[in-house]
Amino acid sequence: MSDTENKEPKEPQENTPEDKPKAKKGKSFMEVYREVNEKERAEKLRRQSELEAARAERERKERERYAEKLRQEKLELLKLKQGVISEEDIPTEVKAERHYTVWERIGNFFYHNKAYVIVGAAIFLILAFLVYDMATKVTPDVTVMIIAKDDSFQFYDEKVELLLERYCEDYNGDGIVDVRVFYAPAVMGDSPNELYTRQSDQTKLVAEFQSSDTVMIIADIEACEAIGVVDGVFADLSKDFPNDKNVSEFGYMLDGTSFAEDIEYSALSDELFAAFREPHGGIGMNEEKFRENYEHAVELWTNYITGNEINPVPQDGE
Repeated sequence: MSDTENKEPKEPQENTPEDKPKAKKGKSFMEVYREVNEKERAEKLRRQSELEAARAERERKERERYAEKLRQEKLELLKLKQGVISEEDIPTEVKAERHYTVWERIGNFFYHNKAYVIVGAAIFLILAFLVYDMATKVTPDVTVMIIAKDDSFQFYDEKVELLLERYCEDYNGDGIVDVRVFYAPAVMGDSPNELYTRQSDQTKLVAEFQSSDTVMIIADIEACEAIGVVDGVFADLSKDFPNDKNVSEFGYMLDGTSFAEDIEYSALSDELFAAFREPHGGIGMNEEKFRENYEHAVELWTNYITGNEINPVPQDGE
């Protein structure tokens, strides 16, 4: 037998993992990101270089034009001195008249007058706000101030407003019946915060008592003594409510009325009374307006104690 025949056929060998060709990995996200950034940076540098070159070329041409202009002017001046040419022979530079658009004129106006425009706009806005405030402001028909040592009374001012508006006329003729009620603290402690607040509140009280608008006061004697508004401040109600047992030396006592029930405040003090400032003239005070407000406030209270409801609350189904 030949050697070829003696050789046994070799079994095909399987490729090991090391013999297999490695799969080509794709680029990672960061590699792609860096490549994109490099391309963008290169493109940006190229554009910037082109812009710089164009700018340098413009500047070069401008310098050449300027140098040529100076040379020509120098040459013409030299000829003029030598008598070769006269002044009439020197060509004058004619500037082309530029026509501005409407928006360019407006922009130019604002640019040169921006300070005046800003100040004018601020003044216009302030005036517009004042006009709007005056046009929309509701003037109260009657103003009532509550001065009491009972701090809880301040949470019932809205109920007092709704109650008194049922017995109030539209005295100022604006088509709206409005009674303004506000609480003014009068008796406080002596802590620093309370002293600061008391000073602020007393300043408001002084302002209200210098005004002829606030005529009706709901108060107690302790609060009135604390702010010094007792003697000569309140009117004698025996003239307006003769033979009424609720009239005291201070005012009209609320204890004999249904006031506490009407505002749903069962803890209302028995010492409270309704008083009315004596209408008289003073510094900067309109006595005629003061007396008119006094008459309106007294009429309002008269309507209340007599049950003369001017603006009844609509009942269900009406």
